[in-house]
Amino acid sequence: MNKWTKILAVPLLAVTGLMSGCATNNALVNVHGEVWYRERIALPPEAVLVVQLKDVSRADAPAEVIGEMERTDVSTPSTFSFVMDRDQFEPGHTYAIGARIMLGDQLLFINTQAYNVDLDSSEPMSVLLNKVGH
Repeated sequence: MNKWTKILAVPLLAVTGLMSGCATNNALVNVHGEVWYRERIALPPEAVLVVQLKDVSRADAPAEVIGEMERTDVSTPSTFSFVMDRDQFEPGHTYAIGARIMLGDQLLFINTQAYNVDLDSSEPMSVLLNKVGH
């Protein structure tokens, strides 16, 4: 190695070591699973599945949506995934998944029970949607 290669290699190795320390698996949270409904019906192609990751900690305020995804290819089951930095979650707060299927402004299906998120679990969630009576 020449003199310049040695001089540049040391800082480059130090920076690489620091950056790899920041990219640990613990820095990311993957909240994932499937949304499903019991009814054996095909939904119109215009139907939209909306899945939200919410902070539901405050009982006196609406839940804060911290992640949302929409799908138009709605089937049962339909998968969802939110990969987020762990520092986006407040210690001591409660997080939950909320899901619904919409047809324009009309609500077709929604979850009727709470699906709290365990940030330390890698297990997929299973969210049941119930048909809304019209």
